[in-house]
Amino acid sequence: MLAKEVRLSEPGVPRESLREMLRVERGGDRPAVARLESFWGASMPGDLLARAVLAGAGAGRDAPASVHAIFLREARPEVTLTLAREELAADCTRVTVREGDERLAEVQLRFGARRAGVRYQSVVAARGLPAPEELPSEAELAAREGWAPYAAGPIEARRITPADPVKDHEPAAWLGWLRPRAPLGDDALLHAAALAFVAEYRSHWAVERRLGAAFPESELTLLDHALWIHRGQPWHDWWLVKTESDVATGGRCLSRREIFARDGALIASAAWQTAVRTPRDAR
Repeated sequence: MLAKEVRLSEPGVPRESLREMLRVERGGDRPAVARLESFWGASMPGDLLARAVLAGAGAGRDAPASVHAIFLREARPEVTLTLAREELAADCTRVTVREGDERLAEVQLRFGARRAGVRYQSVVAARGLPAPEELPSEAELAAREGWAPYAAGPIEARRITPADPVKDHEPAAWLGWLRPRAPLGDDALLHAAALAFVAEYRSHWAVERRLGAAFPESELTLLDHALWIHRGQPWHDWWLVKTESDVATGGRCLSRREIFARDGALIASAAWQTAVRTPRDAR
């Protein structure tokens, strides 16, 4: 099961530095290798996406403009994975992630230098939102709501929306501010990898609000994920992250995410499909 961070049963507290975590080892003509971080005994799909960005960007290439992934098997943490790069076109690369002979994921990266041309943004971050400095810390919320052991890892959050479940007629959304706990440095490719990481980070948030009391006993499996990067921007400050899940059919939920800079500029958009099995489905 992917996205297994929602069913915590094993030890393995993640590090607080994305800069230390997001690494791949390149072997010349051989595939790159990496070991995903343990998030309480499970891996995060966003970690795999980030490693694929690092492995797929060859020498002299800019950060990718889009990242599309299909997940085939669960990626275990702290085991050696290979990330083989294949050039599909001058601006397109595929990274195949394997554990031994078992294929875990296919990640396609499309590149392209940004150039002058049509430019607009109609979507606007909601005005009048509290600044992150005005909101309680994640550790404070975790202690208040009873999930204190899990207020750790490389991302600090400031939640705006309440944790309460939503009714059927209400939109299922999560809105809040995110930033790295530790500085990322100046490597533009690492910032792109961190963006891929946060584009999937805790991708269950909106679905959790929709499922309510059924969520803790539900199984979530991330099937595929798409990320479009609208502007390259270093991640040194808080980003506003909006996650929504408006539709589910046949046990598959579609979620969307928009990532804004503090000034309202839309940095990236993402969408993904998750298979959800609730206790009622098991009967």
